[in-house]
Amino acid sequence: MYKSVKFFPKQILLSVFILAVFSSTGLAQIANPEGELRNSAPDDIWAKTLDGSHYNEFWTYHFYLNDDLTVHITFSVANFGSLKSPVSGVQVSVDGLDDTIYQLSREYNINHLVQDKENNMFRLRQERDVWFEGKLPYEHRIRINTSKDGVHYDIDLHMKNILTGYIWGDGKFQIGSEEVGIITHIPYADVTGYVDINGNRKSVTGSVYMDHTYQHQTTTRLVDSGFRFVHHQDAKNWDILYLLLPEDKKKKKTIGYRLKSIDGEVTLLGVKNISEMNKSSVFGENVARIVDLNLQSSKAVRLTRLEDSEKFSVLSELNRFARRAARTFLGGEVIHFRGEGVLTESGQRPKQGHYNFFIVN
Repeated sequence: MYKSVKFFPKQILLSVFILAVFSSTGLAQIANPEGELRNSAPDDIWAKTLDGSHYNEFWTYHFYLNDDLTVHITFSVANFGSLKSPVSGVQVSVDGLDDTIYQLSREYNINHLVQDKENNMFRLRQERDVWFEGKLPYEHRIRINTSKDGVHYDIDLHMKNILTGYIWGDGKFQIGSEEVGIITHIPYADVTGYVDINGNRKSVTGSVYMDHTYQHQTTTRLVDSGFRFVHHQDAKNWDILYLLLPEDKKKKKTIGYRLKSIDGEVTLLGVKNISEMNKSSVFGENVARIVDLNLQSSKAVRLTRLEDSEKFSVLSELNRFARRAARTFLGGEVIHFRGEGVLTESGQRPKQGHYNFFIVN
């Protein structure tokens, strides 16, 4: 039996949840970057698209904590052109604190965004405790302290022993005429702090993974689905998979990568294509259950969705007519799914972890 979902947003929070959405006029090219894997720099964390007339940019944190508590936090900036004024935003999901999944969304006019580079602070609004701070990889902290619809969120998570992040080549992935930037800022870090909702406070420890995606377009017309998988054993042994399947999915060619560490030795392999995908129904949607992937160097892996815990749609709070209008503008509705999964490859032990899939419906 699935937990109930307590969902609070009242506005059309397009800025927060249109994760990995990319637009162009054709699919002339689908390509991963060229070049070597290199370390990211502290300044790479700042927004890269704010000077454009259209943009979407996301900083996505996946926290895996004690007693099966998971927290997902996404900061965003977005400019949807004539649809609405540019905004910054945050989406928070807490699963495992009690029998309810808590989902919170907030957005602010982009003029309120504070990027204090001298003090390494990214704050959505000056007088609001909705921010991340700290110079990577030396220190990092997230603070969420806000109320909405009678529910108070008080989250304070400190990251330490942070591994240096990674960029593949110039960090630019190609879908048609559009470039998509992806940076892995935190492949693995230790986490301490607390999660408190309406006074139900829990001290937490665990690990976190964080990536940063950015691009200069606004619609979902070119993306069919996206896939993340995170396996965290310890600071020297982890495995991350992140890929996007463009809308023209007949050839199942993808952009994305597998980044893994074995006893501290880090390697990267691009994901070339999906060779086979079997789907099953979850929360009323048809979602990939088994995904067979071809990587560089003729390696093949299988990603399997095992246990489903959460569904989220950016448009679920809208009435039927508003939802239809939004879907028409966006080219579809982005629906996210999270839960437990496993990554398998020939000759290796299966790796248990967490999945985050999305589909454009």
